[in-house]
Amino acid sequence: MKRTLSIKIIPPYLLLMLLGIQALTVTAQEEQHAVKGVIVNTSDAVISGASVKEVGGTNATRTDAEGRFTLNLSTADATLQVSNIGYVTQEVLVNGQSTLQVILLETNEQLDEVVVVGYGTQRKSNVTGAISSVDMKQLESRPVVNVVEALQGTTPGLTIQQSNSQPGSRPAINIRGINTLNNNDPMVIIDGILGDIQNVNMADIENISVLKDAASAAIYGSRASNGVILITTKKGRKGTSNVSYDYIFAEQTPTFMPQIVDSWVYAELRNEALINSGRPTQFTSEQIADYRTNGPNANWMKEIYRTNAPQQSHNLSLSGGGEKTTYLISGAYLDQESMFEGPDYGLERFNFRTNVETEVSERFKVGVKAAYARNTLKDHAYWTEWLIEQATRMPSIYPIRNAEGGYNYPSGSNSNSLARLEQGGLRKSANDDLSGILNAEYKIWNGLTLRGMVGTQLYYNRLKENRKAIPGSGDLENRMTNGSQRIQNITSNLILSYDKIWGDHTLNAMAGYSYEGGTDNRFETFRLVDESNYDIMGGAQTANTGNQEWQHEWSIYSAFLRMNYNYANRYLIEFNLRDDISSKFRAGNRSAWFPSVSAGWNIAEENFYGADLKRIMPSAKIRSSWGLVGNNRIADYQYQATVNVSQGYNFGDTMFPVASFDAVNPDLRWETTQMFNIGADLGFLNNALTLSGEYYVNDTYDILIAIPVPGLFGGGTPIQNAGKVRNKGWELAARYQFRTGGVDHTISGNLSDSKNKVIDIKGTEWINGFDVNTIVREGYPIDSYYAYRWDGYFQTADEVAQGPHLDGITPKPGDLRYLDKNGDGIVKEDDDRFILGNRFPRFLYGFNYAVGWKGLDFSMFWQGVGQRKVWLRGESVEAFHNNNEGPVFDFHIDRWTPTNLDAMYPRLTVGAESANNAVKSSFWIENAAYLRLKNVQLGYTLPEHWTKRMSLNRLRIYTSIQNALTFSDMKGGWDPETADGGGRIYPVNRTFSVGLNLNF
Repeated sequence: MKRTLSIKIIPPYLLLMLLGIQALTVTAQEEQHAVKGVIVNTSDAVISGASVKEVGGTNATRTDAEGRFTLNLSTADATLQVSNIGYVTQEVLVNGQSTLQVILLETNEQLDEVVVVGYGTQRKSNVTGAISSVDMKQLESRPVVNVVEALQGTTPGLTIQQSNSQPGSRPAINIRGINTLNNNDPMVIIDGILGDIQNVNMADIENISVLKDAASAAIYGSRASNGVILITTKKGRKGTSNVSYDYIFAEQTPTFMPQIVDSWVYAELRNEALINSGRPTQFTSEQIADYRTNGPNANWMKEIYRTNAPQQSHNLSLSGGGEKTTYLISGAYLDQESMFEGPDYGLERFNFRTNVETEVSERFKVGVKAAYARNTLKDHAYWTEWLIEQATRMPSIYPIRNAEGGYNYPSGSNSNSLARLEQGGLRKSANDDLSGILNAEYKIWNGLTLRGMVGTQLYYNRLKENRKAIPGSGDLENRMTNGSQRIQNITSNLILSYDKIWGDHTLNAMAGYSYEGGTDNRFETFRLVDESNYDIMGGAQTANTGNQEWQHEWSIYSAFLRMNYNYANRYLIEFNLRDDISSKFRAGNRSAWFPSVSAGWNIAEENFYGADLKRIMPSAKIRSSWGLVGNNRIADYQYQATVNVSQGYNFGDTMFPVASFDAVNPDLRWETTQMFNIGADLGFLNNALTLSGEYYVNDTYDILIAIPVPGLFGGGTPIQNAGKVRNKGWELAARYQFRTGGVDHTISGNLSDSKNKVIDIKGTEWINGFDVNTIVREGYPIDSYYAYRWDGYFQTADEVAQGPHLDGITPKPGDLRYLDKNGDGIVKEDDDRFILGNRFPRFLYGFNYAVGWKGLDFSMFWQGVGQRKVWLRGESVEAFHNNNEGPVFDFHIDRWTPTNLDAMYPRLTVGAESANNAVKSSFWIENAAYLRLKNVQLGYTLPEHWTKRMSLNRLRIYTSIQNALTFSDMKGGWDPETADGGGRIYPVNRTFSVGLNLNF
């Protein structure tokens, strides 16, 4: 019978008739034999999406997300055929039973993996978009502070850069490269609402999905252009009760430390630099000899860090369920001490979570999820860059403490990094993250389900800073700062879904409505007093104080639709559509549609796919997608003019204030990214070996940029929808599971690359930065390095005479020479700078090997970057930077001299004599490609007959090293993941840990 579906306003009498018909239908159905059941695998994990058919009949259904099904049969003695990709098809005789449990044997569990997608789940074999599901087993027992660190290198196309390990730091996250000149952060959804990935307890996570193309991400519309990370937390299972406890203790040490030369070497090189600069020497031969014999050999960088900083974590969870209700309750504690010296610096985090779900009736189910995270960060009251800058510049001839045990302030320095850490005061922040979610599900009739959810997120952050003056130093400022921030977001949605199977046809449809909104309130006050030993809050001071307050509000109303059609698990089609209405744009420009369409072909399901080919390659799927997604990540109220008040002008002895309006563009609209993706998934050796590949092209247009306006305009530069960027790349992933004797092996790896190019910025370009210059120019990647190109050394006076020279500077033999692009003999910024790569990593890869034998397990995970440039400046690489006494590193020993012409470093100079070599050039741009043994782990699980004696289900002990080894060509001992600039960065840590997993 052909059915048509239409949406109309239903009169009350017609609604009553429909309800009556439904009641008769239900009664008729009850006259048939109904069977319920659950489908699980040999590990007792539920299987969703499994096909359940009555043999010889037309009745058929699929299991839901919990592996359950209900099917009306024509006879109580019917036979069921239960099948699923990746499992052996099984026939089950009902024999009058009303409930069944069917256990399917795996052929390969990867193909039946349930992948979390937007507002639902899909079987991996039926996915047509570019979705990566993170193997959570790879992340187990990692001694990391947050889940972001553990994700690095695990998924193709997911770029994570951990430039430092300072407590409270946030690694940068990116999916498939750079799409826009603005914010490129991905959207993070935790259990259906926006959340902070840093605050999720990794032990609570059941699944992480990375949505990378329009087919998978367009359902999130206006904020999905940079990809989406979906996190689903664990819940209890019926009929089981489980208590688990995990403990990790670790010691942190820096992965890198600049290698400063010994004091006697420093003195010799300092004298050489002074002579080269036309100045008298500083050290006598007797002093140098004394340094060589007696030192000191101080290294202030080592003095400000602790040799070992402890870190520990505890996770306790209780989960289970009865006939109607399942539950999970968990708590966690993390304590990461800082590697900085000082009074107990570090991070403490408490996590609490409860997930409860109850079946009120056969049709109605409700759930509650609540999570709380408290981060308390205790830190020094200065800026980390200041501390490291001072410590790096200090030569090895000066101890950090003087002979009396006080702090040393060498000539030319009025501060001491250790003094700032130990006596300079404290900055403390307390950040609360509270979320609550209420969801409900009602099965209206077979296949038709209504789901609703409302969730709220509350962030409350407080900051207190008390910076103290340090007697005897140049740090004479006492400053007290108090600040707070309160963010409250709310999310609600209502979703109607329909699932229907008839013959070889499967239809899944979903339509929904969503509202999201939030407020952001911030307040800060400060007070400053110079040269005071008293409480700076005392007295009636009115100068050097200040108060600031901000408030922002936003909201998005959305409607969305998804339809999936599947014919015989062979031909797959999916369509998504979302309409967003955002408050970030004015009325008339607030709404935008974001569609996507994708298709897949499971070639191995075709009749022509012969048995011989199936033995070689039992699964083969190709898929492709196209769609539009948006980006509304701009500041609020950009389409509205704001008023600025300034002191204005003097008229006589009176200052009159002046008010002015910012230049604005009221016609701002969405940035839009058009995404195209094509991919393939292949299986070999009975699907023990799986391969997947992707190629994608993303075109982002209507990018919001500020195009320069003529000076006659007399105002600021309003932003416009005027830019276009193309980003394209590819991804490869492989996994192989096999057994040799009694040993189980798992090998997996991934490799990916992306490259962006500015297509259109209306013929303009702009240069950014001070120490490091980047340029945005049509035809080149965003924020490319822009500098002179190094062309070797001037070796002789004749070469110097022949040029070319920097404008206004006469070099000498041993100085750097630069390419003269236009050949006029003078090297100038306007004419002779080149585009020299960029900081964004390319050719990212990860490799994991895990092996298990009789309770022993070993794994190692390697991660790296094949191509990346880092521009280091200042005291991180330059000897005697900025006319300072230091630094001098080991690689400076290999400097140019008349007898060492092919040196690593130019001749040593100080002051104005360094002007030629210190300019911005490719000489300072480093190859930051690297290979890192990210984690190596050895564990042992006690035999079951031992654990039973202790009333335990499982006991595993292990040891692990995070960031164990790094292979890199970076100079000076700097870490290749560090950001560019002066190297003023807290190091990435190496952690040595031991731990245990208890389950009972």
